[in-house]
Amino acid sequence: MSRRVLVAKRGGPSVLEVRSQDLPNPGSGQVRIRVHRAGVAYGDVMRRKGVLAPPWSFTPGYDVVGVVDGLGSGVQDVQVGARVASMMPGPGFGGYADHVCVKTARLVSIPDEVTDDTAIALGLNYITARQLIHRFVDLKPGQSALVHGAAGGVGTALLDLGHRHGLTLYGTASKGKHDHLRARDCIPIDYRSEDCVARIADLTEAGVDAVFDGIGGAHLAQTYQTLGEGGTLVSFGISGDVEKGLIGVAVGVSTFARLKLKMDGKRVCMYNITASKGTSPAHCRDDWQHLLGMAARGELAPVIGAVVPLDEVAKAHDLMDRAAVRGKVILSCD
Repeated sequence: MSRRVLVAKRGGPSVLEVRSQDLPNPGSGQVRIRVHRAGVAYGDVMRRKGVLAPPWSFTPGYDVVGVVDGLGSGVQDVQVGARVASMMPGPGFGGYADHVCVKTARLVSIPDEVTDDTAIALGLNYITARQLIHRFVDLKPGQSALVHGAAGGVGTALLDLGHRHGLTLYGTASKGKHDHLRARDCIPIDYRSEDCVARIADLTEAGVDAVFDGIGGAHLAQTYQTLGEGGTLVSFGISGDVEKGLIGVAVGVSTFARLKLKMDGKRVCMYNITASKGTSPAHCRDDWQHLLGMAARGELAPVIGAVVPLDEVAKAHDLMDRAAVRGKVILSCD
């Protein structure tokens, strides 16, 4: 038997149900992974609340880390017992489970020097950050970026990778998380008590080269004003619209569309990890492998916010709802 988390209806963390089912069998060209760790992402929270959710019931989870324990027909280049990571194919995306089956083309090899916790923490969030900086915007050392939600999972990854890339970094977070930002050479801005636009104007001569905004909605119009000439605003999430439901999402999309029509030399882009310029499942695999190599060499140490047993998945989502941790929230399936 194998446990799997199911979301049968929209709601709070309590709608997450852990159920037992028969062990899945890998199909042709697939392997079965005994999952040790699954990543928890804000996209999972959105779907649980009914925003852009697949048909009910579904299993959330973008990424997993574990050990191959079964081979489908035609698989010859993967061994049982291999430590691997994988992005999940969708639609829910299926990672909150003891066992998952994926195509071999999605597998990433985990170096011996890298723990399961570090490997999963370098999954979705760090892949996103690496692609935003290097593939999507292609920022150069010496340029500047404003990161909203800078103490969260993707925010922390953007700071870690941006600092290593030689970017000047500014980040918004509540005041209690400012030391987290300063430790990554990021200048913090308190979004609760400071005017971000005015603060960036004080700190820079001509605005920033890029803004990474996972909040969305009307917030995009404000943060657009922090861009310098030729700057790029990247919308990669809609966390600020989720509580407003589909109406909030629609308003956010409308705001994005209006900004995109401006003819002032600035760019407004929407990022998707597998459907944007320079992104695909193959790019995700390559970027994850690169990040794992950095960790194996001691060049990268992601922040682990919390490791929660699969049976307590509601607790993990409660932490996400309250933005109660810094760094990555992880489900343990051991």
